[in-house]
Amino acid sequence: TFHKWIPHAEVQSILSQSHILSFPSIREFGGGVVLEAMALGVVPLIVDYAGPGELVSADTGFKVPCGSREDIIAAFAETLTRLSDNPASLAPLARNAKARVDDYFLWPRKAEQIRHVYDWALDERRAEKPDIFTARSRPLAATMP
Repeated sequence: TFHKWIPHAEVQSILSQSHILSFPSIREFGGGVVLEAMALGVVPLIVDYAGPGELVSADTGFKVPCGSREDIIAAFAETLTRLSDNPASLAPLARNAKARVDDYFLWPRKAEQIRHVYDWALDERRAEKPDIFTARSRPLAATMP
């Protein structure tokens, strides 16, 4: 189901019952809506550009290359057709999307990441920058080939 414009107060209710967030925007630099969907276990389908492109991985959703309007439409259509033929492939991606938000984007985890960066910045003996996205609290689920 493709939903038309809906009042903001109804968005989370509809989103929480959805399987995919189809988000073809190339003007969204932050990607907050993508994180909101992932937090609910909704698999994002996005254009690989700016913030959304950095938030979504092959383990958590689908990215189509940024190109012409026609190229983006064709890539979205191909991905949605493939998913309609194999909807069961969404379950592991949904689990991984939720886990990614839980592991990296909740406030306690963000505070820990900032603390690691400050610890690194204040310790002149440390040679390598901290990689705040390597530690996972749970293994990723198997995903669609």
